[in-house]
Amino acid sequence: MNDQHDPTPEPAHEEELFVTFANESRLSTPQAPDDTADLDRLERWLAASGLPVRAQPRRLREALPAFRDLRGLVREIARRADRDERPTRAQVAALNRVMRDGLHYHVLRATDDGAQFDMSQVGDDLDQARSAIAGSLAHYLAEHDLDRLGVCASETCSWLFVDRSPGGRRRWCDMGTCGNRAKVARHRARKSTVSPVPRSAAAG
Repeated sequence: MNDQHDPTPEPAHEEELFVTFANESRLSTPQAPDDTADLDRLERWLAASGLPVRAQPRRLREALPAFRDLRGLVREIARRADRDERPTRAQVAALNRVMRDGLHYHVLRATDDGAQFDMSQVGDDLDQARSAIAGSLAHYLAEHDLDRLGVCASETCSWLFVDRSPGGRRRWCDMGTCGNRAKVARHRARKSTVSPVPRSAAAG
């Protein structure tokens, strides 16, 4: 997959959390995992996205397969949307499970010396991060047109995007990169199909 994208893709707006997770976390597939690289990518993406990253390295490694599975689920749902197909019941159930895993609550506890109280959050930070990503996709599905969720038409890309253009005919994740490359490729293809004028005809 070609990952050379414009750092400020169009249109200029804050992208959906599930879109940036699918595109920018760059986790490898469960079939060919690369734990060392993926752990670094995931930790950096979580930090950049403002999601909790207080977990110990061992816990992050344990949670990695669940993040890979979630990324696969997001991409599968997006591919179906790109074909104007609704998510399957199994996909909706899987999304709901991830959101349920991230449930948390607060408890009132006395401090060690018993002199005062404080509020503590109960729940796993990484489960809550996955829940936030799943919730972003769930809110999108509930509140927006499904056919506006697309997958870049470039054979070397496949990034997700939300089509906010007036006509709803966007095909590329970013016109400045993938769209421009496609235009150049079409232009070259047209030029290669034009038969050259024979020299004798040109001279006459």
